[in-house]
Amino acid sequence: MEWKNVEGHPGLIKNEQGIVLNTNEQEVEAARARKKAWKEKQKELDELKNDVSELKDMMKQILEKL
Repeated sequence: MEWKNVEGHPGLIKNEQGIVLNTNEQEVEAARARKKAWKEKQKELDELKNDVSELKDMMKQILEKL
């Protein structure tokens, strides 16, 4: 498989199937860090949604007992 530089985009290479790879290690590491941070934020958001749902259920139970 032969890789060629993408014109006008240093650090990118492309093969005859159209697959593009980034060969710039700093950009790859930055993208991985962004993805990790996004996943952590999503996890925190999911936990907050779960907490709110639990609080709603508790409030309903309290109101039913009154």
